[in-house]
Amino acid sequence: MAESTKVTLSRSARLPVFLLLLLLSLTILAPLFFVFSTSLRTNQDYLESAFRLPMNPTLYNFQVLLFDYHIAQAFLNSVVVIAVCLVLQLTVASFAAFGLAKYKVRGAGLITSIFVSVMLIPGQVLLIPTYVMLSNLGLVGNYGGLIVVYVVTGLPFAIFFLSLAFRDIPTETLEAARIDGAGFLQTYWSILIPLGTSSLAALAVLQFLGMWNELLFGLMLIPDRELRLLTPTLALMGGRFLTNQPLVSSGLVVTALVPILLLTFASRYIMGGLAVGGVVNTRNLRAQK
Repeated sequence: MAESTKVTLSRSARLPVFLLLLLLSLTILAPLFFVFSTSLRTNQDYLESAFRLPMNPTLYNFQVLLFDYHIAQAFLNSVVVIAVCLVLQLTVASFAAFGLAKYKVRGAGLITSIFVSVMLIPGQVLLIPTYVMLSNLGLVGNYGGLIVVYVVTGLPFAIFFLSLAFRDIPTETLEAARIDGAGFLQTYWSILIPLGTSSLAALAVLQFLGMWNELLFGLMLIPDRELRLLTPTLALMGGRFLTNQPLVSSGLVVTALVPILLLTFASRYIMGGLAVGGVVNTRNLRAQK
């Protein structure tokens, strides 16, 4: 029987919680509203008063991004590269996590510890050795090197995350499939993937956000302007002496639009996937008692 985890607050406790959540939401919505309203202003209007509403709203800044900075091409580049990386990451990570979670793998604890240790290494430490290695392989200046970096750097977290999620899948269900004659691949595709859809979706969203906002490797490995992804393109917009804040704000709106829409429509998958780790840890603690 499923255990109830619902918590009911008294009426006297609901008001402070509501006010606190309202305050937190305002701290997020207010900057977003400021950036969006600024993107609809001219630079002259902004210089007259930075904190007022647009006097004559205009889409001129977005037209500049589209025609002068080729933002549409950069957007398409980001979507294609990240889609390829997500497919590779989810495929490799799901197979590896399946093995670690449901099979007796010698040294599984050590492997998991290595994954956690790797996740603690700052990405900036890897910039120079990564560039030298990919340069020797001829992978600098094309998407191949960037895809390798994104996939490899994202795999430790992906495998660790999915291994926790797959542990919650009943082993009896997998054993029943094996008794019925299902092999490894059939069990993986017919049983594991449908039961782990929520966790896979949550992982896909988290990895997408990480790659969408990544800047350093995108700048270093793709120097060609026509091949750059969206975030590096906007980061180099106008150079260091750019004082057109409305134009910068329009770039921020374009960058933030996709993550906001993604989080809006996939929030339930994220919460469901993140809750798996808590359920697994709670069961492990109870089993130890």
